[in-house]
Amino acid sequence: MASKQSTIALALALMMSLVGLTPASGGTLDRIAETGVIRAGTRADAIPFAFDNGSGTPVGFSVDLIEEIRAAAEKAIGKPIKVDLSVVTPANRVQLVADGKLDIVCEITTPTWAREKQVDFSIPIFRDGTRILTFRDTLRTVPNPKDMLIGVAEGTTTATILQEALPGVRIKNFPSMDAAFIALGKGDVQGVANIGVVLLGLSRKFEPNRSVVLLPRSAPYGNETMSCMLPQNDSAWRDFVNHTIIDLEDGLADYRGRYMDIHDKWFGRDGVMVYPLDRSTRDYLLQSDIWAR
Repeated sequence: MASKQSTIALALALMMSLVGLTPASGGTLDRIAETGVIRAGTRADAIPFAFDNGSGTPVGFSVDLIEEIRAAAEKAIGKPIKVDLSVVTPANRVQLVADGKLDIVCEITTPTWAREKQVDFSIPIFRDGTRILTFRDTLRTVPNPKDMLIGVAEGTTTATILQEALPGVRIKNFPSMDAAFIALGKGDVQGVANIGVVLLGLSRKFEPNRSVVLLPRSAPYGNETMSCMLPQNDSAWRDFVNHTIIDLEDGLADYRGRYMDIHDKWFGRDGVMVYPLDRSTRDYLLQSDIWAR
């Protein structure tokens, strides 16, 4: 009689062959099959991607995507799989994956060539543009963002994008977006920068009588693609995650399907904040499905 371990391995190999994958010995999928645990990471300060709603455990769009990946792995492996979810920061997220301490990090990480030297990335899960949030009354005395002191979270691509768009802009790094927003509220900086949706989410922490503005008012300073970070040189795990994301996007062309359900849960009319999925972003995400079904 075959052992339980060999049965799981056979089921996993069969699943991977069905989706065109080749299992790699000793890879992430093998370890998940053996331990029944996906070691995942996400942020706790990126509303509504991942944030602490008071429960002590992050919730949000990215957390739901991790849950979909867990469910897909459980179905493929044929045994219960759980997620061991850790909170990461912009400063430590890449290293935690590179060091093999986490199997996946899903939040608002932008793929860059520098990061690709340490980790791999999934296909895109979201796209948005970099903007600056400031108080409306600040614009009366400092109307030009180039003259502001802008707070950003260290370890992000935001500073580079701002420096390219606004040569000479003054930037101050903070350990987290929460810290940057506290500094903005105290007047230590005149603006904070990140992707627009994160800025809108965090702005809810301000008192209602402090009106905020997103700059620029039209096109953003630069578009940023967000992907999940994965261990380097583990194609079986990367392909499994990508296949799961592609499956979630089935029906997205018609604004339906599982990805759309999750998006509406957090960004829809009854979500944490209203941030509709525009046609250009929808089409951008769908371009990731380059394989024949």
